[in-house]
Amino acid sequence: MRITLLGLACGLVAPGIALAQETGPRIHAGAGLGGLFSEIRGGPNWHDPNAKESSFAINGELLLASPVPARLTEGLDPLYRWVFQPRPHLGFTANTAGNTSKGYFGLTWTTFLARDLFRPGDGLRFDFLFGGSINDGLHDRRLPDRKDLGGNLLFHVGGEIGYQFDRNWSVSLFLDHDSNAGTAKRNQGLNSLGLRLGYAL
Repeated sequence: MRITLLGLACGLVAPGIALAQETGPRIHAGAGLGGLFSEIRGGPNWHDPNAKESSFAINGELLLASPVPARLTEGLDPLYRWVFQPRPHLGFTANTAGNTSKGYFGLTWTTFLARDLFRPGDGLRFDFLFGGSINDGLHDRRLPDRKDLGGNLLFHVGGEIGYQFDRNWSVSLFLDHDSNAGTAKRNQGLNSLGLRLGYAL
């Protein structure tokens, strides 16, 4: 078992000081059109935990290969190589109780905090995402059971920590947040907590 304690500790606070990615989903494009797709993930979601819109939702996400060519990053130090090879993502969260649903887009950075934990090829991974989201929520209604989001286009940020079983399969716990960052009069942001199953393409 190869674990760098410093990499693990720093990865939880500042993932740039984590281990290089040597297992899990393909980061750079492969051959053919199919090589542009990297990973699919999805699962159950606790929407707006213990707040106005607290309810159940379903999340799904597609990640594409990094637009940065592998030749530009292969010579970089493994400790920070992940910073320069983000993967574009497209996703959705569909609320099952009639509350706010959303689609989102942006970039995902992936690094491994530890590898070969229980057997060769597995690992503990960390993902950070940033981008935007488009929602069907309400604005300036002042309702007791709905958030005043301040707009349909919001910033979207999140983090995820998970276990990579092998080259293809992973399971992870994720948290994301949608907000207008104070650019509108009302800014009651939305949080989501969920469990996702991933499959590397």
